[in-house]
Amino acid sequence: MTEERKYYIMDLFILMQERAVPLLVLTFFLVLNLAFLIGVWKKRINFSKLFLLFASSLAVVLMISSVMLITFTLFVGYNQ
Repeated sequence: MTEERKYYIMDLFILMQERAVPLLVLTFFLVLNLAFLIGVWKKRINFSKLFLLFASSLAVVLMISSVMLITFTLFVGYNQ
């Protein structure tokens, strides 16, 4: 591993430590959406196709937005 790569990884860890609370909240939200999506699909026999489509679409959109916000928070940041 080159020295530049080591410094990049260390900088990434420092950024994660500085922004731990927002990253934790967004990661928790991402995991909740994933659990909701898995739960809906395990019980899909009990739900209508329209509800499955709506719930799946909403969960996927929320997961994508959560990943985008995690990326934004990590690399662009926020004012402390």
